[in-house]
Amino acid sequence: MKAYIIANGTFPKKKFLINELKNAPFVIVCDGAIKHIDRLNIRVDVIIGDLDSIDKKLKEKYFKKIVYVPDQMSNDLSKAFYYGLNLGFDEFIILGATGKREDHTLGNISLLLLYTKSCKNIIMKSDYGEFEVVKTPCKISSVKGQQISIFCFDSRIKISSKNLKYPLKELSLPLLASATLNEALEDNFYIRTNKICELLIYKKYL
Repeated sequence: MKAYIIANGTFPKKKFLINELKNAPFVIVCDGAIKHIDRLNIRVDVIIGDLDSIDKKLKEKYFKKIVYVPDQMSNDLSKAFYYGLNLGFDEFIILGATGKREDHTLGNISLLLLYTKSCKNIIMKSDYGEFEVVKTPCKISSVKGQQISIFCFDSRIKISSKNLKYPLKELSLPLLASATLNEALEDNFYIRTNKICELLIYKKYL
C-alpha cells in the first residue's frame, strides 16, 4: 500500500506532481504543510506533528484529522513515516521535504537511508527531481539524457556503472560530489559494487 507524505518545506508547483497528489490513495501531512493542501482543496487523511506551525483556523477546521505527537527528539517527517508504517503502508512518496532551510533539507534526504530499511520503496520528489535509495546490484529506470547523481556513504565501496555518459569503473566516492551530474544514455542504467550496499540516487526531471 502506498501513502504520500507532505513535509513543510518547499511545496511543489509542477502540475504533474500536484495531479499525482490529488490522486494519492492516502495523504499524511506534516503540521503546517496543511496550508498548501487546504489551498488546493486536496483530501487529507492525517495531519501529524507537534502542531507548532499550523494555523489556528486550520487546526480547528481539521481537528478530527490531527494526531498530536509532541516528541522533540523526532522531526515531523519521521513522525509521519512511522505513523504510516504502523498503519500498514510499505510504499511512500515524500513531497515538500526540500527547500527552505538547508540543514532541514540535508537531514530529510539522509533519513531516506534509515526509512528504506523498514519499507518496500520510498521516493522523495521535488519540482526538480527525485531521490531514491537502491540496493546493489541494480537496474535503474531513467530517461535518455536525464541527469543522474550517485551518492555513497562508505568510501570502501567501489562502484561500476553501465549506460552512463561518464562510466564508473571500480570507483570509490570519498566525497558526496564525487559522482554527481552524470547522464543516462538509455532508458535504464546499471550499477554494481564490490559488495552489496545501498546507494542514494538522484534523477533530475527533464
